Amino acid sequence: MKPLEMSGLVAAVVTPMDAKGELDLEVVPRVLDHLEKDGITGIYIAGSTGEGMSLTDEERRAVAEAYVGAAKGRMKTFVQVGHNSLKASAELAGHAEAIGADAVSATPTGYFKVSGEEELVEGLLPIVEAAPKTPFYYYHIPFLSGVNLDPMKLTDRAMDRLPTFCGIKYSDGATLYHLPLLEKIGPGLEFLAGSDEAYLMSVAQGFRSAVGSTYNYAAPIYDNVRAALSVGDFERARMWQGRALEMIAAMFETCGRASLKVMMQMVGIDCGPVRRPIDPASPDQIEALKKRLEGMGWFEWVDQDVNVISR
Repeated sequence: MKPLEMSGLVAAVVTPMDAKGELDLEVVPRVLDHLEKDGITGIYIAGSTGEGMSLTDEERRAVAEAYVGAAKGRMKTFVQVGHNSLKASAELAGHAEAIGADAVSATPTGYFKVSGEEELVEGLLPIVEAAPKTPFYYYHIPFLSGVNLDPMKLTDRAMDRLPTFCGIKYSDGATLYHLPLLEKIGPGLEFLAGSDEAYLMSVAQGFRSAVGSTYNYAAPIYDNVRAALSVGDFERARMWQGRALEMIAAMFETCGRASLKVMMQMVGIDCGPVRRPIDPASPDQIEALKKRLEGMGWFEWVDQDVNVISR
């Protein structure tokens, strides 16, 4: 099966919710309009940013339907189906294929963790069998999944065992340098960088596409990194990556992980609060984040009017 051959930025989209924490999927078209305007080439649904693990299976299907339906003909769609129940994961994968998702992706199980690459691949087999016509991308995110197996061994094993295996969403910024080895083991596969903080390193390594949270509201910053690097202007590329790091530091120092969703307010799209166990941001924290962003010039960097922030 051929990979999607992505290029540019893939936004790991948030899951819009109302003040009570219920799904508010009427916001989805506005999110996609914004992403399309910023040149986003794909969306990654119900992953870490989308709080997929905090949603019920019914909610995950509803979120997938909303985003896949609204994105048709506009950008590629990846539906993340990882679950502690492999049976439930397979059912979500089958649903993703039925609604026309361009790709299925999955984290490993997080409670009962696999002990080796072969065990992991055997656990992924029911997922790919449930969506036999759809490319599959393993989601390597050891920081959150707790599963830190050798991606080279995994790639080698998956190529033989998983008929729809097309690559990896590689969310481990500390080891992005593995790309040449991964491509040697799996020629023709597709590896998507998954660390916003290491975007410059990923481009320099040769990653053609990246999946990230902050691409939802800061795509121009990362586009400038890639553009500068493409003409050999390393000083400018470092400057723009530094600005991305400054933004991310302000986000987590004020609102914590909730900032990944709060930032949608900064581009005028209120996607509601996060769902616990993530600690929601308070009004004071949101205001503190806004002031930090103003102080560093973030709104000018991404060409946003500071007065556009939704309340």
